[in-house]
Amino acid sequence: MRSVVLDGIRTHHFGVGPKAEQADALAGILARTVEEPPDIAAAQLFHDALAETDALTVVDHLLEPIAARKVSRRRARVLARWTAEHGTHRDAVKIALALLGLCGDERERELFVLLGSLDEFALYAAVALRRVVPDPEPDLFRLARRATGWGRIHVVKRLEGTTDPAIRAWLLREGFRNGVMDEYLAHFAAVNGGLLEALTKGGPEGKVDDALLDGAGGILGAMALSEGGPAKGLVDYPDAFAALERYTELIDGAPATLGRLADLMTIRTYLLGEPGDLGHSADEVTRLGRRLTRTLERPEWEAEVRAHLAEPDGKDVGSALWVADKLGLRPFDDVLRRLRVAPRDSSAWHWAFRWVTRERVNDLLELAQTLLPLEELATGPSEVSSVGPGYEDDRALESVLRGMARTPGSDWPLIRTGLRNRCIGVRAAAISALEAWCGRSLPAEAVTVLRRAEAEEPHAHTKESMSAVLGRLDLGSGTD
Repeated sequence: MRSVVLDGIRTHHFGVGPKAEQADALAGILARTVEEPPDIAAAQLFHDALAETDALTVVDHLLEPIAARKVSRRRARVLARWTAEHGTHRDAVKIALALLGLCGDERERELFVLLGSLDEFALYAAVALRRVVPDPEPDLFRLARRATGWGRIHVVKRLEGTTDPAIRAWLLREGFRNGVMDEYLAHFAAVNGGLLEALTKGGPEGKVDDALLDGAGGILGAMALSEGGPAKGLVDYPDAFAALERYTELIDGAPATLGRLADLMTIRTYLLGEPGDLGHSADEVTRLGRRLTRTLERPEWEAEVRAHLAEPDGKDVGSALWVADKLGLRPFDDVLRRLRVAPRDSSAWHWAFRWVTRERVNDLLELAQTLLPLEELATGPSEVSSVGPGYEDDRALESVLRGMARTPGSDWPLIRTGLRNRCIGVRAAAISALEAWCGRSLPAEAVTVLRRAEAEEPHAHTKESMSAVLGRLDLGSGTD
């Protein structure tokens, strides 16, 4: 897992255990390094010492030991800047940015914005900016617009309490969106961007523009998804019901777009499900949900979905498939066209198996065997997951196998490949698919392949599952 992801998860979900003794040791190394003007050799040794340290656990505990040692701020700044500019290890650069926040000044602001544009360093650059720049908000805003994933989340949260109209407008239209989960910033944007006020009064010209309407839908939908999740949701937003009412009024006559439809679906599902306490009666909440249902009955919504499905290689086809399912459509032929141009699309395989009829399941399985590179996917087991780049084919196979567990057919070649795949999740899906064979005749080689897979399986839980399947399956005589 990338360290930027770990930093994000740890800062948002777990307490970061301080290591005061490690911070004290680093302060000692810094003090000794800058006793004399450091040369390149000394700077490199300092860099290597920082590289062996978990930055997140020490950066907030450096100020006191540095002050106690009366470290030369001028020399420490020069050393930290050199490390930030020339560092080759992420933790070394992170700690150097933190040191610049303690020993640097406004001369570092462009360096902070430059390095902070990388998600990996955004948190450290943002904290440093707040420490050394008298009015850091304009630079934080620049940085927030450049960042995308965890970096945007870290930086945007340091814009809390902003009164700048441009920043508030950006938060509602774009700033809450990020490459991790919009839920992390949706509530923040609603509060700090003034969502209800903007929906009520409109923008500079007194009307709600398309970007604001789309942003409002994204924010409200993300907060609906946050209920019981990792971030604050609608129940944590005092103006939630009023904002939902106003959004419902505005969206009723707005032009149909795929993004708006997805947000409408999410919000409607929330209101008609088991929503939390929004400060209004259950009847009032249900009434609002039913009003959105009537809005969704407009024929142009389905027409918009059909238009996107007609472009199987379009960038929005994944969203169109999700929305189609929510509308009660079953565009099986459309998803097949998508798979023929994008066989690595694991979500498309999911929808294909969700919508396939028993009469066509074997056709779908034959397509999977044709489109997926089965020989390349049967390389032998390891303990890797299928998360991240480079595992697209593995994720597609896993999606196929999970679909097969619900809709078994002539699928043995896919199961055999799955049992020999490198990813734990794919092998687990293959076991689930194999269990669906119970009560049916297995190929003659099945027990041999499964026993070999069990013998080679490095993951303890997966190995146990294989053993259990071997014990349950009625293999029949002559299949060993």
